[in-house]
Amino acid sequence: MISVIVPALNEEATILDCLESLAAQSIPRETYEIIVVDGGSSDRTCEYAATVADRVISQKRTGIGGARGDGAEAADGDILVFTDADTRHPPAWLETIQEVLTVGGYDACTGPVRFYNPTFCSCLIWGWRQYYLLLHPFGFYWLIGSNFAVKRDVYVRAGGHRDISILEDYDLSLRIFDAHAECIYDRRLVVLTSARRMKGILGYAELYLIGYYHYYVTGRAEGLLNYPRPGTIALRRSALSDDLKLALKKINNAWGKVIGYG
Repeated sequence: MISVIVPALNEEATILDCLESLAAQSIPRETYEIIVVDGGSSDRTCEYAATVADRVISQKRTGIGGARGDGAEAADGDILVFTDADTRHPPAWLETIQEVLTVGGYDACTGPVRFYNPTFCSCLIWGWRQYYLLLHPFGFYWLIGSNFAVKRDVYVRAGGHRDISILEDYDLSLRIFDAHAECIYDRRLVVLTSARRMKGILGYAELYLIGYYHYYVTGRAEGLLNYPRPGTIALRRSALSDDLKLALKKINNAWGKVIGYG
């Protein structure tokens, strides 16, 4: 059994396209389940989701990571597939995942994430994400939240998703790497997602700088829980220099571990 987990919050404009693409997969419908984890939507997300999904459950934990974790806990499948409510999937997506993780023998897989409504910002971000490919020869795969699958036993061994929103996929990817899982980036596993939230490259860069700051410097999960509004985060200049030096040192050590020089 394959379990597809879709977190959602006020996604009435996109969720039907997502779920209908999942319901139209090339493998028999009875071989996989679709679980929507609702984060407290105030629109018609749950109503729409219930027409296609096998189950619509309420989110109990916090953050996007918590929503994905709730779905994994509720799932019956031995293969856990994660995507987003504004993402569309080609008909052979699940069939390819099944092939890669069963016949291919891999523990986790991911693939390209492209945009069906590209903006200038999303094009830059797509280009930036190509650097992830350079880490594959060292065994590290960034499992982007809208497009990855993992065997349940490996997911549990790695500790599953933490209750955070910023860098939740990066965090899980590091722990799957530490669990010595065999991963693959398969170009057939392409999905199309929305660029609607990517309206400014500076705001996007700020978001990730804040994320890395809390991930490597403060270690505060609360700092990774809520997406800040661009421009609302103010750090004292007197502390910023030393903090950034420490952050860069910790990031360098982390990547050194991945590529084998740390």
